[in-house]
Parts: sequence; structure tokens; C-alpha cells
Amino acid sequence: MERNIDQLLGYNINMLAHFLQNIYNQRLGEYGLTHSQAKVIYFLAKAGEQSQTDLQKRLHIKASSMNGLIETLLKHERIAKRSCQKDKRTKLVKLTEKGKELHAIILNIIEEIESEAAQGLSKEEQQVMVSWLKKMQENLKPKIIGREDK
Repeated sequence: MERNIDQLLGYNINMLAHFLQNIYNQRLGEYGLTHSQAKVIYFLAKAGEQSQTDLQKRLHIKASSMNGLIETLLKHERIAKRSCQKDKRTKLVKLTEKGKELHAIILNIIEEIESEAAQGLSKEEQQVMVSWLKKMQENLKPKIIGREDK
């Protein structure tokens, strides 16, 4: 019995994610950003100052990856980092003015790419797809909880 992985849901989601990642990195690269850095800027703009650990959990990445993102964004003055007054071990991160300016650019890029990706899909179809993808995320999230710091 022959198996065609190109008919599997996970394979197609992975391919779509790969294409999107490449497009985001290409367009964001014009502003000296990667997709991962843009996500940090987006979440800081949305939630405001937060601990580096909370940001890492929200992004579902390893501590070492988070450190690299933070250092690069600090180097380019897109974020600022300080110690928490209550617990000096906790590092708080927030956007700088440069970071806030990039956030507006990031939102425009997201809108453009979303529009391109959703061509030919009705609003209802898009909502159904998002609903299904969120269900799948919830199905798989328990499998990665606790593994993100390793």
C-alpha cells in the first residue's frame, strides 16, 4: 500500500508554515528583522512590558532561543531590558520607540501576507480554517508543555 504524505493534513500545514516563514523573513528582512524577532515585537506591543520568561512561554521557544532574540533586539535598540524591582533575577522587556515604529510596519506586512494567502477564500472559510487550526493546536499543545525549556 503506497502512502502519499502530500495528502496528509500535517504535511500540508507544515508546507504552508514553511512558505509563510520564508515570505515573512524576506519581507521583514528589508527592515533588518526575522519572523521570530517580529513576533517578540508584536507580543510586547500587544501586552506591554513583561518578563523574558513570560515572553518565552508565549512564543513556545527554548530559553536559549529567547536569549538570542533578546540580545539581537537589544543590540539594534528595538527593546529595552531591566531587572524587576521585586526580584532582581527576573528580567523585564519592553519596546523602545524604534520597536514601536517597527510594530506598525509588522502589522502592515502581516495584513499583506494574510491577504495574499487567503485569496479565493471567503471570510467564512477563513474563520472555519482558523477554528480548525486552533483545535489542532490545542490537541498538540499538551505534547510540548514542559519541553520548551530543554
